[in-house]
Amino acid sequence: MKHIFYFTADWCGPCKKVRPIVEELIKDGNSFQIIDVDLEKELAKNFEISSVPTFILFKNEKSIKRISGAQTKNQLESFINNE
Repeated sequence: MKHIFYFTADWCGPCKKVRPIVEELIKDGNSFQIIDVDLEKELAKNFEISSVPTFILFKNEKSIKRISGAQTKNQLESFINNE
């Protein structure tokens, strides 16, 4: 099973751009956990998040890859589907 951690922040412009795309992907059946780096500082530190937005893809509870920066819907679908 695939799951995506989406690290974001309220003050982040690119995150605001990507948020509707993430919500579309959730409606399409993808599993996202939306994590605000300001509220979850320890979690962000544990995953070495240095910029937002950052996406980490998990498969079978293991982190298998990550991308940072604003992504299009096509880029995120490719990230999710092309391990």
